[in-house]
Amino acid sequence: MNAIRTYLIETWSLIAEMGPYLLLGFLIAGLLHRWIRQNWIEHNLGKPGFKSIVLASIVGVPMPLCSCGVIPVTASLRQKGASKGAATSFLTSTPQTGIDSIFATYGMLGPVFAAYRVIVAFISGIGVGLIVELFSRPNTKAAPSLPASSSSTPTWAESLRYGLITLPGDIAVSLFVGFLLAGLISTMAPDDLLANLPGGVYTSILLTTIVATPFYICSTGSIPLALALIDSGLPISAALVLLIAGPATNIATITTMRKALGGRETTIYVTMIILVSWIAALIFHEFLDTSSFKMGHAHLTSLSYWSHAAGAAMVLMLGFSYWKNGFSNRSSRPKGIDPQVGPEIASFKIKGMTCSHCRESATNGLSSLPGINQVAVDLTSGDTQIGGSSINADTVSAKLDSLGFSMVDFSIQRNTH
Repeated sequence: MNAIRTYLIETWSLIAEMGPYLLLGFLIAGLLHRWIRQNWIEHNLGKPGFKSIVLASIVGVPMPLCSCGVIPVTASLRQKGASKGAATSFLTSTPQTGIDSIFATYGMLGPVFAAYRVIVAFISGIGVGLIVELFSRPNTKAAPSLPASSSSTPTWAESLRYGLITLPGDIAVSLFVGFLLAGLISTMAPDDLLANLPGGVYTSILLTTIVATPFYICSTGSIPLALALIDSGLPISAALVLLIAGPATNIATITTMRKALGGRETTIYVTMIILVSWIAALIFHEFLDTSSFKMGHAHLTSLSYWSHAAGAAMVLMLGFSYWKNGFSNRSSRPKGIDPQVGPEIASFKIKGMTCSHCRESATNGLSSLPGINQVAVDLTSGDTQIGGSSINADTVSAKLDSLGFSMVDFSIQRNTH
């Protein structure tokens, strides 16, 4: 019973400590949603050249997009004519941070570490983008164009809904998993478990890289996990590798990059992300690590009433937003498209969607196909129906493939009336 009690205390302490900063981050994310729209990104970044690479990194740093959500946007940039360098710059800087992650990092690890994380994301976006631009294979054909995204500015209510419901719902699972794992590590692992590894910080960096590279780790959800590992003796510089390489690389990103950018570009991207994380970690270790970042196991008595209230509010928000997103998704599941939308109705499953950004990207992409008049996509199951005329399975598959998804179980029903 003592172990369970300790586990609950450690887990809640992390939640309460991060609560105020995440709530503020979610609120500002809603404001960014109002002012920075995907069509603006596509218009300003959908051009080749150094300026687009730099701008892509600047825009990517505060954008609250996880690595799964950034993939469709990156694919859209390519379809708008963006160079491989600009697309890679956006793909590199965006998942590493996000306004919610920046505030949480500031609250848990201090202003120096938070600023350093932002600087690394910005510089790595430019650097990786330039390297890919320099060594990538030239395009053999022009990227297909898409119709312009809606340019209407969302209302304040819609933006607040995004920041306080849609975004928290998208990352709720990753964040809760991060808290639960962090609480388990804090409870079970001795404080010096990772402090005396043979090879010191270099071995720690290597081991963290092996864990971080193939697996999906949310930029915000990785923070409690990093804190728990630091508490167990992992050098904070090695934890930095987890926070850089974890969100920026995973199997889904690597697979999609091969489709959108090419095998050589993907190899360059992954290699450069790993090298950047190593260099950033070693620079921090040599010049900025004052050994004052070790948090130590948190105690409930050291937390203010405001922290407890913010933690409770965050848990309620994450739970409600996750349920709300699921409810909204269930209400929009395909229930049979009106036959009057066209002579054909195609049904299939989309594989690879993980968040509301994915569903929105798939819906917009399918809607842009010639002859398509109606689209209904279920995020949970992937069940999809499209209605219109002259529906071609290869065209639909190619469109989804270009967005980082795949299609299975395609069938078509023709209206004989």
